[in-house]
Amino acid sequence: MTEKTEKDKNWKISKKTKTGSISTTDGTSDILDIVQPPLIGRGFCRDEPLSQTGKRLQLIKMLCLTVLPILGLWGYTVYTLADSINSREENNKQRSSVYYSIDVGQLVHRLQVERDMSVLYLSALGPETRTFLLAEYFNTDRTIDRLSYWPGDLDKANGAMFLSKSSFQDYLAGHRQILSPDRFSIQDEIDFYSRIIDTTIYWLYNTITESKFSLVWKILVAYQKLASAKENVGVERALGTMFYSQGGFESHSYFEMYNKKLHSFRAHMKTAGMYSEFVGQIYNVGLQNTGTNITSIIEAFRKEIQTSVENTTVLDMRKSRYWFDNMTIYLDTLLDIQTQMAQKVISILDLAIDNLTTDLAVNAVLLVVVILMCPLVIMATESLTSSIQIYALTLVDKTKELTNEKERTDGLLYQMVPKQVANRLKRQKKVEAEYFKTVTICFSDVHGFDRITVELTPMEIVKLLNSLHSTVDNILDDFDAYKVETINDCYMVASGLPQRNKDRHASEIANFALKMLNTVSEMKFCSGHRSIELRIGINSGPCMAGIVGSMMPRYCLFGDTVNTASRMKAYSSPNKIHISTSTYLLLSKLKKFQMKKRGSVSVKGKGNMITYWLVKSTDSSDSKDADLCSDDDSCKQDNESGEEAELPGEITTVEDPLYSASLNYPMPGRHTKCSNKDEGKNMARVAPTVSEKGKRVSPKMKEEDDDDDDDEDDKDDDKD
Repeated sequence: MTEKTEKDKNWKISKKTKTGSISTTDGTSDILDIVQPPLIGRGFCRDEPLSQTGKRLQLIKMLCLTVLPILGLWGYTVYTLADSINSREENNKQRSSVYYSIDVGQLVHRLQVERDMSVLYLSALGPETRTFLLAEYFNTDRTIDRLSYWPGDLDKANGAMFLSKSSFQDYLAGHRQILSPDRFSIQDEIDFYSRIIDTTIYWLYNTITESKFSLVWKILVAYQKLASAKENVGVERALGTMFYSQGGFESHSYFEMYNKKLHSFRAHMKTAGMYSEFVGQIYNVGLQNTGTNITSIIEAFRKEIQTSVENTTVLDMRKSRYWFDNMTIYLDTLLDIQTQMAQKVISILDLAIDNLTTDLAVNAVLLVVVILMCPLVIMATESLTSSIQIYALTLVDKTKELTNEKERTDGLLYQMVPKQVANRLKRQKKVEAEYFKTVTICFSDVHGFDRITVELTPMEIVKLLNSLHSTVDNILDDFDAYKVETINDCYMVASGLPQRNKDRHASEIANFALKMLNTVSEMKFCSGHRSIELRIGINSGPCMAGIVGSMMPRYCLFGDTVNTASRMKAYSSPNKIHISTSTYLLLSKLKKFQMKKRGSVSVKGKGNMITYWLVKSTDSSDSKDADLCSDDDSCKQDNESGEEAELPGEITTVEDPLYSASLNYPMPGRHTKCSNKDEGKNMARVAPTVSEKGKRVSPKMKEEDDDDDDDEDDKDDDKD
């Protein structure tokens, strides 16, 4: 039955043009298993997607997948819109608070000026300042009237006088009326106004801290510190005026108060500069605009006051006036700095409000778009659902084919190169040649394979090799080893690459070789009429490994370790495991294997080598001892012989007449010269061999290399 009839029998699909429904037979279960993963039982979410009911359910599911996110976006847009409105209102409140702080700062300044004028009036300057003092009273009252609101409940100690603007103005007016040099001292006047100013500064602090000024909090902190510094300068001006007008301080407490206010001013100014660089910039510009080096003048006065000796200073009204005028200019400069900082905060808040207004408009437009999208999405989803269901039928078959081809491709690729390397190639990553410090390599072949090829037909040879290699492949699955390649009857295995396994590679290969030898020696091939004998050679050492080729990449090994392992196999004997000294040393450390010294073997291209026989594993109770010759002569004969090999480092010419005749037999994959009698029989294709340096060469090149090896051996004999 053809593939087409199989499909017609398994499942049929008929389309009804009027209703648009699709009816299915039992074969749709295969499609459902791909379109929708099989679930236990059947419920609302598990239905026939190709039926009309299933179509509606699929439509509902897709609407949930599309409309629900849109509804979520709608909710988020509403939330963002509300948040933008709240942020805009909050910034407006913050801007109002900053405007109020400017008015409070102006009030603090007017109170400071009024205090200093009152101190000047009470000093020796006397009535000459009365006119200026009355003018300051008017300016202070006008500043109080400009306040947008009055936070009268903030002062808990003197609540009555600060409850309202009128009560506060009455409180000031009462003090102004009774102000006279006879009733009040300079210290009393300083204390009176300083207490009021401290309360006003507290209002300023509270106004800033109650609002959420996350955007400009550093500048506002600097603004607060500047207000406190300005108050300290105001007290310093009053005390300095008293110092020069009275010829010194009345008591040492005034001197201490002066120093305290001076140091507090410097600390607040330094802190303000640390919170905002804008303070230093405006401060320098403001002092330059005064036209004189006012800071040097004031510092000179300060030094004179701080270094004065009690009861030694002479009254100096000119200095008193000069000090007062310079400190007034300095205070006005600080007020300008404070005002400009407030204006900068307002500009930042105005920019934030403009941005929030823009965001508000964008969010409003987005909300309208989201609302309009819902019906469009529903209609588009319904149309897409119908198209997807029709397209799914075609996609199922293509998906099956693609999956099968991918599995086949991966399987073939994993047979050519190791899985780790294959995965790297699949990701289109470059695979560099890698150096392995120590690995163990095993070669094995069938003893007398050239004779077997003469006795068996080509089909029987293929079956024998398939059976042998399948058996060895199954054995290899139990060990941490990698099958490099097979050529004719030769089987090459390596451990320690491409995945490094520390020092376990020698034991893995040894156990593999013992199990392979025991298993194959008990098997019968060619319908149970023939047994075969293996020759096995093992060597350990460093090597290089990498991908060779681009059209048909192969994972190849290079290095003298590979050549020596091949030599070990070539000089081995039937049903024996021939190991090199390096492998012997690694296995000796484990103390799990029984080995026997073979002696010195003259290996072509290597010279004399001490080699060993691997007998058995002491950990395995069912391991069978490898056959060891008891006759020293036969061992000696084995030591001097070797057969032609098909892998890197193998011998292609044999001097021993006992084995050299075997090279005349035709062998698959080997180029030979046939006699006239045997011409036309068992002619095999010419296969490339591999040189001892790991390069594949033609048979002709191999013969030339062997001739070179013979010349080298003759030279070695002459030296001996």
